[in-house]
Amino acid sequence: MSPASFLNSEEAISPLKRKAHLKRLSTGMAKRLRLDPSAVQEDLTITMYYERTQALIPDDRKQLHVHIPFAEEIERIQNKLQSLEARTERLEIIQKRKLKMLCANALIELARLAAKKYKSELVGDASTTRLQQFAASVTDAQLRDLEVPPKFWTLLRNIEKIIEARNQQAHETAGEFAQLLLDKQFKEGHVFNLWKDIFPLVYGATVEEIAAREKETDDMVFGLV
Repeated sequence: MSPASFLNSEEAISPLKRKAHLKRLSTGMAKRLRLDPSAVQEDLTITMYYERTQALIPDDRKQLHVHIPFAEEIERIQNKLQSLEARTERLEIIQKRKLKMLCANALIELARLAAKKYKSELVGDASTTRLQQFAASVTDAQLRDLEVPPKFWTLLRNIEKIIEARNQQAHETAGEFAQLLLDKQFKEGHVFNLWKDIFPLVYGATVEEIAAREKETDDMVFGLV
């Protein structure tokens, strides 16, 4: 068996897959396997190669050494990881927008709960304007009586700003639209190509520019109120 034939034999590939923790060795990768040191023209068989390398470096090794060309595979994995990281970042921004709206909704419900006890005329009132006025003036004693944790008091009294941010977010969907279009599942298909050109027309900026603005938006609900 020649050195080249040996490299493509099960005798060589099976232990390589086991040691490298590979489920399979692609044909392309198998073709790039190299002996270390390299075989020469005089090595007609793998036995002749082994005898020559043993004489050349007698104390270096007892077994054949095969070099696996991982460079291309590592580069492919790195590119995949970068793509996944970018996608995860965009999805986190979208989730954060959703969480902001849910937090605002929860605060509104908390304000309604307080109003139900201390401002009965607001019960059933769908408008948030009077609710905002009540929340701004609610006292510590009232909140303590309702067993509302102090960490929510400032947020509750600033509910006007939070509602404003929530309403703005609900109507201004450009940022979320841009983030979704830049996600891999849409960007690499016809959806991105179909909708990207509407951004300069409707929003006055490209998809990428709108997405960048969205990323930089201060988060009012998460401690910046």
